[in-house]
Amino acid sequence: MSKKFLGLFILVGLLLFPIAAKADSVQAAWEFTSVINQGTSGNSYALGVLFTPTQNIIVDYLGYYDPVNGDGLSQPSLMTDSHSVSLYQVTNPAPSSWLATTFITSASTLSGNFLYNAITPVELFAGDTYELVGVSGTIDDLTYTTLVNGFNISAPITITGENENLGNFAGYDPTSNSSTQYFGADMGYSPVPEPTSFLLLGTGLAGLAGLIKRKLMA
Repeated sequence: MSKKFLGLFILVGLLLFPIAAKADSVQAAWEFTSVINQGTSGNSYALGVLFTPTQNIIVDYLGYYDPVNGDGLSQPSLMTDSHSVSLYQVTNPAPSSWLATTFITSASTLSGNFLYNAITPVELFAGDTYELVGVSGTIDDLTYTTLVNGFNISAPITITGENENLGNFAGYDPTSNSSTQYFGADMGYSPVPEPTSFLLLGTGLAGLAGLIKRKLMA
């Protein structure tokens, strides 16, 4: 294999690496460093977060809070319920648009203080409003903003409200009826790739294809 041929393989590999690497990691929309306290009332709630992206993002995971152990860690998982999580686009006054849903269990992928399932990627658009809602179940502990340390939002979003409703269904609620963010649902996201990234990838692949064709014709 010539040095040029090898070089193009390396170039394409480097271009594809960020895409491949993302498949094995979760970039959480929000996270915290430790839990001060957690608990459950024995009731099931649909816990929603209303938010607006400040730039276009891709949501590729949906997750739910995993209760922590005595050492303050979420490993191994203490989750016993199955938690439904859904993502909606808030449209007003028309009915909401359902975008994605999943069921989080102890077999889901643990990352930080949340368990996640990969979903078919969904693009969310800057300036639009969305709701992420998860069902607490009746057994698993949950926590909220004043009961955690180091809470931060890493996604380019603005949280515009929260809601909590009794029930077992991760249903749509465009209203804000709570001043507290409960750590139920979370989501994994990635930025929308810049056009230049696609151009670089296309150039590398085109160059590799041309070189292979010349090799075969030689």
